[in-house]
Amino acid sequence: MNHFRLPLIDSSLCFPLEGYGYFVTGVLNNKNRWHTKLVCKITDEFSKDWVSTTYRQVSDYQRLIKAVNLLRRNNRLVPQIAKLYPQHNTVICDFIGEFLSEFLLENPNCLEQSLMSVSTYLESVNAINQTPQAFTIPPTIEMIMQLPKEHLSNFDFLPKVKNILPRLEKENVQFTYGCGVQDPHIWNFRIMETSLRPQALTTDFDYFSDQVNYFWELGYFYATFRWLKKASATLVKNSENILSLIEKESLKSEFMFWLGVLSSYCGYEDSLRNLAQDFNFEPLKEQYLFIRCLDNKVSCLAEKILDGKKTKKEKCNGRHNEFRGFP
Repeated sequence: MNHFRLPLIDSSLCFPLEGYGYFVTGVLNNKNRWHTKLVCKITDEFSKDWVSTTYRQVSDYQRLIKAVNLLRRNNRLVPQIAKLYPQHNTVICDFIGEFLSEFLLENPNCLEQSLMSVSTYLESVNAINQTPQAFTIPPTIEMIMQLPKEHLSNFDFLPKVKNILPRLEKENVQFTYGCGVQDPHIWNFRIMETSLRPQALTTDFDYFSDQVNYFWELGYFYATFRWLKKASATLVKNSENILSLIEKESLKSEFMFWLGVLSSYCGYEDSLRNLAQDFNFEPLKEQYLFIRCLDNKVSCLAEKILDGKKTKKEKCNGRHNEFRGFP
């Protein structure tokens, strides 16, 4: 058996897998998260594949177990926990599916079915503990709103959204919230091929919550297809089929969708700091202009909600096709 050499990481995340009869065959999560958790593909003496997740913080370890148990009790698709090692903040789960992004790049003809599968999965999970709740500003956008002005140089990010979202909170505008993930990135989804259709699920429960809006998740997920643009521009172009899912939805649902798109672009504080402080701004101009367009779109929809007017959607910063494609 070929042994995989673990990368050099903090010793607090080094679970002694071999001492328990497992062998590492690869690391599954992104390097930028290794300071908080390490997810490995492992195999046992019988060559069965598993996944180990080791957390730095015991609270994160407990949150994973809680989320998985909640989904299982509600008959949602979820990895099966095989063993727990609380002394190492480690969970061993069965290996389930393959990364959605890799699956789509290898099987572009399965895009439509896969998109519907993700939508169905998010909607079914969101139905758990679903209830009307007062609007809350998404964490990624709130983070940007609270950044000191000196961190953003001369750039005024989200000038309209920063003014109107607090009004939605203050006026106690109600939206439908349920269970879901606050980081529904395409990299956090997996896909299982079945005899009937592909089935999607997430295996990343670090930001699992019972205060997530389904359409916000869908918008955030849609926006993360931009990360596949270099690998397959055609695939990203075809992912615009997601927009058909909101064509006949309510004003509040449309607002949440585009707020999710904007939240995705605001989810990387370091990137936004660099964008604001980079003297060579030209390469980032297209992305910056797109964010400004989203600022207009989201604020316009929010204004309509506050006004309670049933005006046509196309008067609010144009039709959806103005936002097709990503910089």
